[in-house]
Amino acid sequence: MRIIYRSQNERIFADFKDENGVSVQPSGSIYVTIQYQDGTTMMSNVLATHYLAGRYFVQIAPDITWQYGYYGAWWRCDNSDLQVTQDIPNVFKIENRSESIIKGVMAERVRSMLYMHSDMGGFANKYPRDREILDYLQESLNWWNAHPPAVTFHNFMDVPESYYAIIEEGAVIKALIALGIYEAGKHFAYSDNGLSLTRDRSGKYQAMYAGLFQNYILSLKAMRTKYALDHVHARGMFSSTTGFPRSLSRALRGTSKFA
Repeated sequence: MRIIYRSQNERIFADFKDENGVSVQPSGSIYVTIQYQDGTTMMSNVLATHYLAGRYFVQIAPDITWQYGYYGAWWRCDNSDLQVTQDIPNVFKIENRSESIIKGVMAERVRSMLYMHSDMGGFANKYPRDREILDYLQESLNWWNAHPPAVTFHNFMDVPESYYAIIEEGAVIKALIALGIYEAGKHFAYSDNGLSLTRDRSGKYQAMYAGLFQNYILSLKAMRTKYALDHVHARGMFSSTTGFPRSLSRALRGTSKFA
């Protein structure tokens, strides 16, 4: 998925292919409609520009009227003999530059932590790409928002800097799990004339992940509790200062005459 910023010219491309995945050149004109994630149409039936065989583009220059968020580009041909079905549009995101900087800072630290495992876990030549690391960071941010006791709806710009580390750690765990699954997929068992060879390290992976996951959950819980106490003022949830009655019978009786 492409990241686009306001006040700069960008080209959105589309490729027309047949059922075998071979590029085809439509005989008619190509039009594109771009919509925002809430259904608002930003460009309607704009004539696309021919680039290569079966490849077209439309140029956009998002200004302040283009909100931050996700957009989809839908393409159509005015030639009736070419049937085009687009179940999923070309999706791109217009993002605040400040948010991209924060994500870039986190991604650099996540990448550094993953590279530490290159000589230990056999992950050479299988490092996650930037797009994958950003996906792991987003999953970790969702993890942060969903974990009790406080309910938050943070994006990357809202998270206090002191909590960056816990989100980065969650992204590392997500990445290591993905790399472990990739590695486990190459395990095999081979037998030939009494000679047997088995390559299966899934048990070791599982033991490592279990320890990492347990430690991370403890750290995440501690961080979320601290955040709740500092920002949500939910102190009564964790101490005896709660204002709720000590028992239902006392609540029904009302205030004690000894109060």
